[in-house]
Amino acid sequence: MKADAIWVVEPNKIEIRPVEMEDPKYDEVQVEVKACGVCAWDSYLYQGISAPSPIPYVIGHEGVGIVSKIGAGVTSVKVGDKVFCASGGNAMMAQYTNLSQDSVARIPDDTEDWAAWVAEPTVCVVNLLYKTAIEPGDHVVLVGAGYMGLLTIMGLQAEPYGELTVFEKRADRRELAKKYGAKEVLDPDSPEGEARVQEIIRGGGADVVIDFAASDSGYELATRMLRSSAGKFTLGTWHRHAKAFDGTQWHLGGVTVLNLAPGSNIHFRELIPRTAALIRRGVYCPGELVTHVADYHEADPVFLKSIDKSDGYLKGVITF
Repeated sequence: MKADAIWVVEPNKIEIRPVEMEDPKYDEVQVEVKACGVCAWDSYLYQGISAPSPIPYVIGHEGVGIVSKIGAGVTSVKVGDKVFCASGGNAMMAQYTNLSQDSVARIPDDTEDWAAWVAEPTVCVVNLLYKTAIEPGDHVVLVGAGYMGLLTIMGLQAEPYGELTVFEKRADRRELAKKYGAKEVLDPDSPEGEARVQEIIRGGGADVVIDFAASDSGYELATRMLRSSAGKFTLGTWHRHAKAFDGTQWHLGGVTVLNLAPGSNIHFRELIPRTAALIRRGVYCPGELVTHVADYHEADPVFLKSIDKSDGYLKGVITF
């Protein structure tokens, strides 16, 4: 069976081309994709950066849709179930995709807003908080309140932290951070923000610093505010490109450096159905952060906005 897919055919150029879709293997499910989120990595791949293979290639790993076929060994879902996909492959921007059964989780049967259930990034945030193991009373500093940062703020409301300080340069995102529960939200470049940074440093640093700034300046700000001994530093958006750092502070301060990526946790896929349950309960509301949706025939504008973050861009979704 042939299916349409989005192919990157050269840097900053995509085309709809067919892919050959085989039947699912013994422990695989075939999903008719209804939507697929645009990850930061997809944005890089669109530009031909950090590609896993030579151009052309299909992209996408944040799929959601309907189970259309199952392998003989599949017991967790049945044909017709609605599911979201996570950590199962990197070619989900297609009409169909095959994935191992432990890479999908059921979503409500009455789902019609497919973009609202693009949930792979939420699994990564659940993994981040699980790996970080925030302790009661910890002072948590979050640098960057974009899409992933805002999901983290949602999840932190269920964590036993003592204090949360958020630094974000964009005013619109600062307001969203407050909406989702952060009480202390500052522009790091403002006099108030600079004063708070210095206060945190003078006080010995924050117990936990989570970096979602996706910039050199944000990374440097995050490391400055780390606790002077035995702090935890969680890297959110430092990936897919080189980063220079001075390891003195990490070594002498005994810093634990953590990573939210699926490969950081051998049990990552166990978090997929748990994340579905958390979204059902309203702990996380990823659909509220989707700002740009486009049919796969008209996907270019969404990819371009994912690069320059114009027009209030937080999260893009491609529908099929």
